[in-house]
Amino acid sequence: MSSNSTVHFYSEEPKSTKDIGEFLKMIGEKLSNEGSFSLQQGETEHNIAPSGATKLELKYKTKQDKHEFEIEIEWKPGSDDVIIK
Repeated sequence: MSSNSTVHFYSEEPKSTKDIGEFLKMIGEKLSNEGSFSLQQGETEHNIAPSGATKLELKYKTKQDKHEFEIEIEWKPGSDDVIIK
């Protein structure tokens, strides 16, 4: 993350694999059907609406006995509706 970025939402909490799957399914269905989804933290709600040039990044890594899988969606609003490569 660059030094001039702003974190609008951050959450890290223990969840079961079933709960994680349900959360990812909900995001997928919202993106497919509505083109956006919302995240709420306290009184603040963020509408996430990828548009324009979009990119999906998947990363799986291990370090000793810790495994990590990351899903990142990146977009540039207002840019041509093409895939970022």
